[in-house]
Amino acid sequence: MTANKYDGAWSFSRLMDYEQCPYRFYLKVVAKAEQPEIPDDHPMVRGRRIHEEVEHYISLQTDAFPSSGKKLQELLAECRDRYDHGSATVEEKWGFTTDWAPVGWWEDGVWCRMATDYHERVDTDAEIIIDWKTGKSFGNEVKYMQQMQLYSVGAFMRNPKLEFLDVKLAFLDDGKVRIKSFQRGDKINKLTARFTERAMRLSNTVDFRPKPSLMNCKYCPFGSQHGTGACLHAVEPL
Repeated sequence: MTANKYDGAWSFSRLMDYEQCPYRFYLKVVAKAEQPEIPDDHPMVRGRRIHEEVEHYISLQTDAFPSSGKKLQELLAECRDRYDHGSATVEEKWGFTTDWAPVGWWEDGVWCRMATDYHERVDTDAEIIIDWKTGKSFGNEVKYMQQMQLYSVGAFMRNPKLEFLDVKLAFLDDGKVRIKSFQRGDKINKLTARFTERAMRLSNTVDFRPKPSLMNCKYCPFGSQHGTGACLHAVEPL
């Protein structure tokens, strides 16, 4: 599929869509093709609702404990306390230019966007980022690691004084927490260069070729099972 070069901003989810199937990215982001309605019982709808409950609880907007937070009750209470003392924030929105200079979310020149569910400043040179997850804590290890790595790039590019960062993926349903520690240095430089290269391929592409496969098409909103008719390349489910 040939089209004009995509000149919008990217995020982790958009990069994943593009790398899995450029044509899916084209239909979703460039062409803005019709997508099927998401039913109320869809895991995505539940996930959004629980994320909002956690955000409101930590930020003191409500005393109601999140409906799926009992297994991480201590962590949630600790985050709420840190927020109350002014050392943490929720739902920060970070924007970056092509050379990773911080810029406003909607400002001209924004190239990359990432949002943090929870961000804590432990010290002038140490921070913590937590991303709340619903569903299973296993099965997407590679994707989870890449998400943590991108958070680390954003945090170090945003704060020149930062030396140490812990990124945590907190799985509310099963109570598990994945932790990855990062330190400023060559590894962060390599991660930054790698994400830059990958995202530049997205930014410079004019050929959004489909990559049909059973797995790609099974979870694609434009797959034949959804009946939108937007994609003529979809593999029929078994």
